[in-house]
Amino acid sequence: MKSFCWLVLTLTIGVCFGCKRNSNKTAMDGEATSSSLFNPGKGVLFSAESKKLLGIETAEVEEKPVERSIAWTAQVFRAGKEKTPGAAASLIRSEEAKELKPGQVVTLRDQSGREVAGKLVLLDAQAEAALGGIEAVIEFTDAEGKIKVGSFFEATFSQDGPTLSLVVPKAALLTGADGDSVYTLNGSHLTRTRVKAGMAHGDYVEIRDGLYTGDLVASKGVESLWAVELSALKGGTPCCPVPKK
Repeated sequence: MKSFCWLVLTLTIGVCFGCKRNSNKTAMDGEATSSSLFNPGKGVLFSAESKKLLGIETAEVEEKPVERSIAWTAQVFRAGKEKTPGAAASLIRSEEAKELKPGQVVTLRDQSGREVAGKLVLLDAQAEAALGGIEAVIEFTDAEGKIKVGSFFEATFSQDGPTLSLVVPKAALLTGADGDSVYTLNGSHLTRTRVKAGMAHGDYVEIRDGLYTGDLVASKGVESLWAVELSALKGGTPCCPVPKK
């Protein structure tokens, strides 16, 4: 991913979108950097050229009835025995963890399609600052000890009934140390906008605050937009966010 971001930024060096070069400008004035694409007060320039170069696509913020459930990868850390339940841990986004409570049913599904019923027993926030999420501990019955330590499952936490919610594609959400954000279309620029994200639903994620129905957001090319912004603000020292699961 880092090499991809450097490629994007290298390509931007020789391109200046929407700029007219005068013949009497010096070579230094004619050089285009990531600052040619980024305006600190507006965001990243949105044009036919930038769309092609950065692979940008947009999607409309929609309101949909969605089932309130989330699914995250869980790994078994304790094997089950006759009188001892097995246990698995899953790292969950802080906002989604607020929707959960100990005692609720969790469905564990492995790659073969086998399902095991489990129960959420603990939500541990002690390592939130270091890990960027809440650790959920799930217990399940496996008296014969068939599920080994280190096994991976998809853990699905279900809520009651569908809810009408604003949603954006998962790929539109940028999660960083300062929280969640998306790039919204603002005139001729894509502006990074702080949002409050909720639960994930298939290919979509719930947005609880920061957007309105009908807003346009970048649904592809988000990492490239972030790399351009960082390069412009940090003096050419880009860094890419962790790709979404």
